[in-house]
Amino acid sequence: MKGVIIGGGIIGLSIARQLYKLGYDITIVEKNTLGRGASWAAGGMLAPLAEGLMGDFLKFCVESRDMYKSFVEEIEKETGDNVGFWECGIIYPAFNEEEKELLIKRVEYYKKLGYNASWLEKKDIEDMGYQIGKGIIGGAYFPEDKQVDNRRLVIALIKYLKKTKIEIRLFEKVKFINEKDGIFKSITTEKGEIEADFCILAAGAWSGELDPVNVFPKKGQMFSFKTKKKEELKNIFYSRRAYIIPRKDTNLVVVGATEENVFFKEGNTVGGMILLLKGLLDTFPYTKDYEITETWYGFRPATPDGLPILGKSDVKNLYYATGHYRNGILLAPITAKLISDLIHREEESPYLKIFSFDRFKHKMV
Repeated sequence: MKGVIIGGGIIGLSIARQLYKLGYDITIVEKNTLGRGASWAAGGMLAPLAEGLMGDFLKFCVESRDMYKSFVEEIEKETGDNVGFWECGIIYPAFNEEEKELLIKRVEYYKKLGYNASWLEKKDIEDMGYQIGKGIIGGAYFPEDKQVDNRRLVIALIKYLKKTKIEIRLFEKVKFINEKDGIFKSITTEKGEIEADFCILAAGAWSGELDPVNVFPKKGQMFSFKTKKKEELKNIFYSRRAYIIPRKDTNLVVVGATEENVFFKEGNTVGGMILLLKGLLDTFPYTKDYEITETWYGFRPATPDGLPILGKSDVKNLYYATGHYRNGILLAPITAKLISDLIHREEESPYLKIFSFDRFKHKMV
């Protein structure tokens, strides 16, 4: 069977890899170059607890987080690349009593669910070797949240796919998804028509331009800086002010991210950078003289309820794998598995019903 995947970000690449291993003839169509959208701009946190997720989405994200070790080990074995997977844990600092109260409640909630979480007093954080800002009064600690270097992971996935018979069509914009009598038939691009037995829409923030799926862009700005020595920071520090992500075995630290409803407005802004720099300096004042190495931005694929859109569409053999918003890197392994199981075994996970596009139709009635 032949499948076409619209979108070459981490979701499309991961699904392509999974389906290829199952024997499918796969074509990826990408309007730019592979993996250089939200997948490249992301921070790479695997952080369902630090994010404060709840309910079914929490379970879904924890399940994907816990798949990550074997996911990256397979990719590293296939490519020989190190993708910077780091079980570093995350500290969520509190800057006032209100934040402290909320974080302690979150810790207790997660502990009751059986997750590993604890409260750290300010001295506990300092005893871990951190020179933190005067405003920090403590923090929640989530030792099982992790990270991956999303850029290195994307590069490794591309390296794997290029060794296969998967057809990769770059700089080719899709214009239409074609169906007949409610069944997917082909896609029309700027360069012609591509017929296939099924199609997966994984175009991230641009998905809504091709199908009436409720996905829209939410911009995020970021920057990186260098510490004086490797792994000067050994944990991610995540707060409302900024998330600060040290990369494994390097002195590079990634800082993000704004959340802006500005459609596809390009560019970094003074205001965005000031916000992130203030968040960094509130957390680690001593970094004020450190060297900034890069600034960038990207467009998250947001949805009205902040949850992904996965599984079947109203058109037979057209599937959705989009709307991952802040969690595209985290959800790559589980999305690839569930979409592949749906196509290969017609196995529809309960998660696909929870995150189905149908939920929006019910709200419109």
